[in-house]
Amino acid sequence: MTLSPDLLLPVIGGTAALVGGLWLVGRAIETRRREALEQYALVRGYRFERERPGGERQLENELELFKTGHSRKWGYTLVGRVNSRACTAFEYRYVTGSGKNSNTHRCAVMLWEADGAAVPAFTLTPEGFLDRVGQLFGMQDFDFAEDPEFSKAYRLRGPDEAAVRALFTSNRRAALAAAKGQRVSGSGRYLVWWRLGRLPGPDRLDQFLADGDQVRRQFLDA
Repeated sequence: MTLSPDLLLPVIGGTAALVGGLWLVGRAIETRRREALEQYALVRGYRFERERPGGERQLENELELFKTGHSRKWGYTLVGRVNSRACTAFEYRYVTGSGKNSNTHRCAVMLWEADGAAVPAFTLTPEGFLDRVGQLFGMQDFDFAEDPEFSKAYRLRGPDEAAVRALFTSNRRAALAAAKGQRVSGSGRYLVWWRLGRLPGPDRLDQFLADGDQVRRQFLDA
């Protein structure tokens, strides 16, 4: 059945109004979210930035997270100290694929720069089914025969296998195996830890920063 123009126009108008209304609601929610983060930063003594255009470029040659995908964007940012250690917490977004097959990935990230540190390049992420399948076809993953719990829980890779294995001592592996689900990468003076999704709200942000700092201590203060 074909609608007449007299009936079609109200349908189109109603759809446009609905889409416009949803956009306004989404914008209002995002504004409140940004203002809440700004207030959190003010109270905690952090510097807040709405975005840092191109900020990831200084890291893309160092850390795997910032080499992945396209249409990358560094968003809301908090700069300050957690447990006396300078750090930057921020939202990061990138896209993989294109067209109908594109996927947008959002991460809540903590970044540390440690002058004088020389962390070997590595990336550690939770190991899933697809990772195990990929290993059958040569996907890199450094397993530890003496530590099956850690090896089953994580995929570990890097350009210098000997240096990465030396970094992941039995104590570090035990701490990470107990924490579960961690995502961390390092190279030279940089260390990043991240979770999937956006930065949490002020009611959960203290815990997020504390969790990230706990992982940081395994590498920069151990």
